[in-house]
Amino acid sequence: MPVAGKVALITGGVGGLGKAFATALLQARAAAVCLVDINKRGEETAEELRKKFPTNQTVEFYECDVTDYNLFKGAFDFTEKKFGGIDIVCNNAGINALDHEIDKSIKAFRLNLEAVFLGTRLGQMYMDKSKGRGGGVIVNVASMAAFMPIENCMAYTGSKAGVVALTKVAASEASLEEYGVRVNCLCPSFTDTPILDYVEGTREAINMIPGHHILKPEFVAEGFMQLVEKEDLNGAIMRVTPQKGIDFYKDHKRVPSFSVAPSKL
Repeated sequence: MPVAGKVALITGGVGGLGKAFATALLQARAAAVCLVDINKRGEETAEELRKKFPTNQTVEFYECDVTDYNLFKGAFDFTEKKFGGIDIVCNNAGINALDHEIDKSIKAFRLNLEAVFLGTRLGQMYMDKSKGRGGGVIVNVASMAAFMPIENCMAYTGSKAGVVALTKVAASEASLEEYGVRVNCLCPSFTDTPILDYVEGTREAINMIPGHHILKPEFVAEGFMQLVEKEDLNGAIMRVTPQKGIDFYKDHKRVPSFSVAPSKL
């Protein structure tokens, strides 16, 4: 998909990866980006990006708890009404939690996995070609933790593995139905985002791993742009690591998907 002139909605868009994705899209001449985040500093990020890019490109901030379906749907309504449609959805919002933090772990599951499900279904609805929309692409952000479990972080690891599985199902639906909406998954290794500051000493520990280093969000954004732009990618599980750079995860055993009931958006 050529990004020029397109409209994007990004959750967790205020900082870290979300901001890097928004910047990459604007650099590719996207017409508009809506940053969806619960962080009240979102307007500062939006204004920073507005100053950096031409006046014919628009950046909006929409404050929203994406674990609430009705509030999240409001972000899609806002974006569609303001810009006339949506072409790109990135479900990026996420948090970490340690196993003894039960309430925080429940919140992590809801934000990291449940909200990704909601964002995927909403993306399919608001870009559905069979309903007169223009089609598009959804990128769900998981993590290498989906394949390499992180000790004492069951909620984070489990939710990110769930995002990979969810993406595969949604992509299979895209092939069977006439949505015209591709769905891909991005799995970065440790990246320079606020999540690394959740546990003291995490950054130092990562840098001590032989052959490893913390990725820059801008590098991960290069992979994100490939998932958006390459029309032949649907159901792709992309890894971004210091060792192999940007590559794709391929299942050793692929189980054919099957439909148990007609999908209704």
